[in-house]
Amino acid sequence: MARFLEFVVAFVLVAILGVAVGLVLPKARSVSHSVETNRPVNVAFDMLNGFQRFNDWNTLHLRDPNVKFTLSGPASGVGAKLEYTSNDRTVGSGSWEITESVPGEKIVFNVTDNAMGENKTMRFTFERSGRSQRNVKITQRYRVEYGFNLVGRYAGMYMSSSAGKRVQNGLKVLSNALASVPRVDYTIYKHPLQLVDVPAMNALRVDVEAPLRDDGVAVSMTNQLAWMDRVIEASGFAKDGPLRIVTVDRTSEAYSFIMLLPVRAKDAPEGSSRAATVAELPVLEATIAGDGNKVVLSQEAPLKAANTKWVGPAPGLQRVRDTLRAWAIVRGYPLDNASQGFDDYTVDIPEILSPEAEFQAFLPLKAPEAQ
Repeated sequence: MARFLEFVVAFVLVAILGVAVGLVLPKARSVSHSVETNRPVNVAFDMLNGFQRFNDWNTLHLRDPNVKFTLSGPASGVGAKLEYTSNDRTVGSGSWEITESVPGEKIVFNVTDNAMGENKTMRFTFERSGRSQRNVKITQRYRVEYGFNLVGRYAGMYMSSSAGKRVQNGLKVLSNALASVPRVDYTIYKHPLQLVDVPAMNALRVDVEAPLRDDGVAVSMTNQLAWMDRVIEASGFAKDGPLRIVTVDRTSEAYSFIMLLPVRAKDAPEGSSRAATVAELPVLEATIAGDGNKVVLSQEAPLKAANTKWVGPAPGLQRVRDTLRAWAIVRGYPLDNASQGFDDYTVDIPEILSPEAEFQAFLPLKAPEAQ
């Protein structure tokens, strides 16, 4: 009996000590880590200011590859919300919702999950860093309140090895994702960046490889356009839109590309070279003659693409496509990585180096079945 009483007394003393220590422990805990990137601050901010690329800065899917996500609210900014459900008990279910968003400065998420604690927040802040302040330091800070939940206060002692480790791993994933984005600040580009539907098209097509020296590209384009004009005349066609140049490959010595010139029957209405699907395009027959004539009649499939306008010399189009690529990647649009893009020329070939030349630049997205 005496030993039993000793056990009870010891237990009570330990419990009292445990409560006393628990009351002394912090009622809130936080952990933070940082990573540095040489991408523009607006690129880093946009990557985090929504959930289209959640898996590129959060490790939930690494803990459970089968976790299910549901998005609601706006695509980005305050009110954007992601809810998740997992059969893995260590992941469980919960949500992330953006409650504060200040461009280039901070993004605050309200986090709900099965872990102990209340009023959980995840805060990302951005500040200039590095030589000449050209880099961006991204700091991620997780904070949770335990109040008078003493068990939670004790659990908070291990935050660095639990939530802190997840923050570290998430920043590593984010750093890798940002490295895949072209180093371009698309927010200062003066023409709208958008997604567009590019219709199916009847076109004359020719594959070209031209040297970059001695105006080789312009000369090759002019020569092939002369062949296209012959086919148009012989076939009873009419031009029906701007010349399209599809980039295939570019080296230091040569440029490989495809020329597409939309055509319609001469007596058909303007714009009839295009349709929503290939099946809806008019059936044309081309007369192609002459030694060295590489022109063929083609029906180009419809697609969705990122698009913008460019005003300036044609060589600047490569930088414009990098701008489109950065804008699309950050927003999670599935680009067709097999394509380097294409451009519609709204000027004649002799004018493509003019500072006033105008073009429409496109980067195709993956077809839905290929995503």
